[in-house]
Amino acid sequence: LYKLKKAIFLSALFVLSVFYAAKAQDPKQIFTSKEVVWFGLDFTKAKFVGSFDQGNGINPASGSDMKNKYIPGWNALILKEPQHFRIKESFRKDDVFYDIESVGKLNNEIDPDDCMVINDQQIERNAIDEMVKKYTSSKKEGLGLVFIVESFNKNALMANVYVTFFDIASKQVLLTEKLRGVPVGIGMRNYWAGAIKQILKDVDLYEYKKWKDRTMQK
Repeated sequence: LYKLKKAIFLSALFVLSVFYAAKAQDPKQIFTSKEVVWFGLDFTKAKFVGSFDQGNGINPASGSDMKNKYIPGWNALILKEPQHFRIKESFRKDDVFYDIESVGKLNNEIDPDDCMVINDQQIERNAIDEMVKKYTSSKKEGLGLVFIVESFNKNALMANVYVTFFDIASKQVLLTEKLRGVPVGIGMRNYWAGAIKQILKDVDLYEYKKWKDRTMQK
């Protein structure tokens, strides 16, 4: 009898664990959660297409410049100026917890000799799953958000970015959508940061509602 009760208890515990795990990984949490953890801009598979400089060929940037100066600079700027990079408003959250250390470490492993190219490239969907699995955070559960940069294309004047939500505990991708932003601003840092602002604005005006309507109907 004891063994039977124990078996029933363990079976019930397993069913509950599966239920709560499935609930935690429900894409609807993107729209029901009041908090999101911002992991930053992930450039680990990004390509910089064309010649990058301060304008008119002044102070051209090398791959090392992109890795050591501009990539950290773009991530830091979002933290420094939340009033201009309106993550909370765009994604309808009460709170944003900024935790970019993990992505920062990954960005620091970029090969500076391989990030600047002539032709654009694409990131495969399964690569995004693998990228997210590498993230760590002091937050052990909840909703994570990262912008995975596919390319900054100087020739096309376009930033290509995967807006990616994931469940922090399971590292399961809940939603990833490729958006494009047009760069605008003075100086290379602000110019490409302007493309991120544009993407956030598009999410606020159009994309968030579209994603919500599609997801909540399932």
